[in-house]
Parts: sequence; structure tokens; C-alpha cells
Amino acid sequence: MFGGSIAKAVVNVGDLKKTQNKNLAYAIYFCIIKFDMALSLIREITALTLNPIRHNLELDFDDHAELNTDLDLNFPGVQTQHATHSLHTYVAAINPPLAETMIKHYVPEGETVLDPFCGGGGVMVEAALSGRSAIGCDINPLAVLLSKVKTRHISSARMLKCYEKVLAEAEAEAKNTKIDDVPDIVRFWYLEDSLKPLKALQKAILKIKDEDLRELFQVSLSATARDTMLTYRGEIRLRRLQGKDLERFKPNIFAAFKKRALSAIGKVDSLPHGARATILNLDCRKLTEAQRCHTVITSPPYGDDKNGVGYFQFSRNMLYWIGVSLEDQKQQKENFLGSMANGFDDIPNTPTLSQILEIIGTKKAGHHKEAASFYADYYKGLKRIAAVTDERVIVIIGDRVLSRTKINNGHITTEFMQDIGWSLEHYYSRVLTKKRIANLGGDGGGISLEHIMVFRRA
Repeated sequence: MFGGSIAKAVVNVGDLKKTQNKNLAYAIYFCIIKFDMALSLIREITALTLNPIRHNLELDFDDHAELNTDLDLNFPGVQTQHATHSLHTYVAAINPPLAETMIKHYVPEGETVLDPFCGGGGVMVEAALSGRSAIGCDINPLAVLLSKVKTRHISSARMLKCYEKVLAEAEAEAKNTKIDDVPDIVRFWYLEDSLKPLKALQKAILKIKDEDLRELFQVSLSATARDTMLTYRGEIRLRRLQGKDLERFKPNIFAAFKKRALSAIGKVDSLPHGARATILNLDCRKLTEAQRCHTVITSPPYGDDKNGVGYFQFSRNMLYWIGVSLEDQKQQKENFLGSMANGFDDIPNTPTLSQILEIIGTKKAGHHKEAASFYADYYKGLKRIAAVTDERVIVIIGDRVLSRTKINNGHITTEFMQDIGWSLEHYYSRVLTKKRIANLGGDGGGISLEHIMVFRRA
């Protein structure tokens, strides 16, 4: 369906490395070409020439004529941190107005939305706010925790009473708190003066017997740990502060925790009374009838954790402070798509993926194996997701780069879903201006376009 030839995009930089005009050099480096990604100064990106993704014009809209419409999904200037979305950041999170629009357009009130890659809880929050039931799954314990807390109403009176007790205990114990057990890999990212108050808060919070309250303040502590890390802000892959930036950074742990906790108390109390989603620490390949839903709305990972966004590297320090050991984190990571922990099944023989894997195989055998493993797992995940869905599967995904090769995730996903027996009902795209996502795999391929694909059973 998407057959095409191979094309190569090259920036002729010639003497670029010799130029004294750094502005010119950076302008060339960050140029955007027709493949929607930034080029390296001296290397080329290989990309397939593919036909545009198009929906199936033969689908019958008579039963839902209102859905045969175009939607503007760019949302310039629209507030994205309303309700509980701002409780805690999450890497490559779904745009809340996009989640809201998809829910209201495709999911009738009273029906159930499933997000099998629920991440920071964007779809879950919008489902709760709009009166839909919500089920979320993720293998990252941090994602599970955030999605629970962001969708669960608790009265401010309960929260404030617990907050005052936790803060008083932690402040009283901080000076004498032992930090010998803080792993070096975590310790590296904090000032020495930050470790005792963080550890004191961790101990006080883990003592809370009420699960709802304990998880709420674990989220506040995790956000505090993120705020006070010695890392550059706005970046996904961790990079330690250097020079003057490090000298100027003087975090106050208790002040940061107070700010986060009090903000959370106000936002959680504003959720609809009775709001609560079903959130599970579950691999999407293991979904059961208990997770059956009307519609899936999800933004899956763009690649394996090593060559993609790096969800677990992003989460590692925060998971430690909420009580998840490094060993437990390692075991959870083995469930990530493409981990190859248990080998992988046959690779789906679909046109676009087959051509891309052939190209990558000529460049780097290791990348070929990693990509093949990821897409074998991704296919298996989509197949299980489709099996528990009654109406629609909506996938929101961007393309990526590996071994200087563009991987067309939109086309690959469409071909996978067609192979499973689902047709593309609607296709939208939107321009990304601020999405926090890494240059995937160190290949210089940023994401500037997002595919929104709505599938129905053929």
C-alpha cells in the first residue's frame, strides 16, 4: 500500500566545520527538511519515499455521520496544565487538549476508554473530567502512580492533615537521617545537602497507612526530586549541570516539597467527587477481558527504551525516592517493548517495516536486531489491544530515526493494524512545536509531526 523507493537527504556542509560564523553553522544544523527531522552536520539520513497515509474512504459513516469531519488538532495557545495535569511532568506526554478532543469526539458519555500506555495519565485525566470510565496500564511504576493520583479525588481536609504530619516529622528527623544506603548512581544527581531532607521525606511518606494519601505525597516527593536534581531543565536524557549553572543552583528541598504538595492538594480536591480510574501495572501484551473497552486512545513508545525516549532513565531517580529499588526497576524494564529479555517472535512481514529493516541491517547489525525486537513486540501489543476493543483504536505516534534511517511509525502502525484486521477510518496530523522528546537514538532525528490514526474493524 505504501510502496516506494529510497531517497537520501544530504546537507552539503563542505567547509562548515571551518567556518567562523557559528550562527550559520547552527542554522544549517537545525534546518528542517521534508523528512521532518533535523540533519547532522556531516552525515545523511536515509528515508523511504512513501505515499501519504490515507483513511479508508469505503467505510460506512451512516451510523455516526457526525464523525465524518475534519478536526484541527494543533491547539495553538491552549492551556495544557489544567486540572491535575501539572502535578508531575512525564516524558513525551500526550497533549491534554488532544486527548480531550479525541475522547469527546469518539467516545460516548458513559463508555470506557483504555490507554494501554498511560504514561503521565493525560488520557486518564481527560476521561475522568468528561464523565467517561477509564482504564490505564503501564509497565513503568512511576506512570502507574501518576495516573492513579491524577484521577483520584481526595478531600482537602484529609490531605492537609496528613501533609502537616509528614512535613513536621521529616523536618524534625532530617538532621539525623542516615543516607549511607543512597546508591551512587542516584547520589550523583543531587547536592549532598539535598540527600538528608529527601530521605527524611521518603521515610515519613512511606509510613502513611492510607494508600490514597501515601501515593499522593509520593507524587509530590517525586516531583520535588525532579525539581531539585542537578540536571538541565527541558531535556529528557539526563545531563548534569556544569560550571556556573551548577554554582547557581541552590535547591531548598522542603520549600520545593511544600510548593508541590500544596499545589497537589488544591488540584486533587478540584477533581469530580468519586473520580477514580482503574490503573494497572500491566504489559499491554497481557490485556484480558477485564480490560475490555469501547475505545482505545494511546500514544505508544516510538522505539525501544535504549534507542527511543528512555522512559526508565527519565524515571530512575524519582522511582528510587518513592521506594522502588534499582533492582526492581531493572526487572520492570525487562518488560519494555523490544527489551529482548525473552527473545522475540517472528517479525511482521509488512511492506514499510521490511524495507526499513533491510536498510538498517546494511548499516548496523545491532540496531537491526533492536528494531526488529521492538516492532515484533509492538505488533503483538497492538494485536492484544485490538482484541479487547469494541469500537475504535486511536494511535498517536511520531516517526523516528535509527542508524541514520527514518522509521515511518505512522505507516508501520497502519500496516500492522490492517494485518490484524482493522481499517484506518480517519487520519489526522499535527505539528509539534514543544513536545519534549529526545533526538531518538542520538541520530539527530527530532520529532516535528505527529500522526493521529483512528482504526475500526474492517
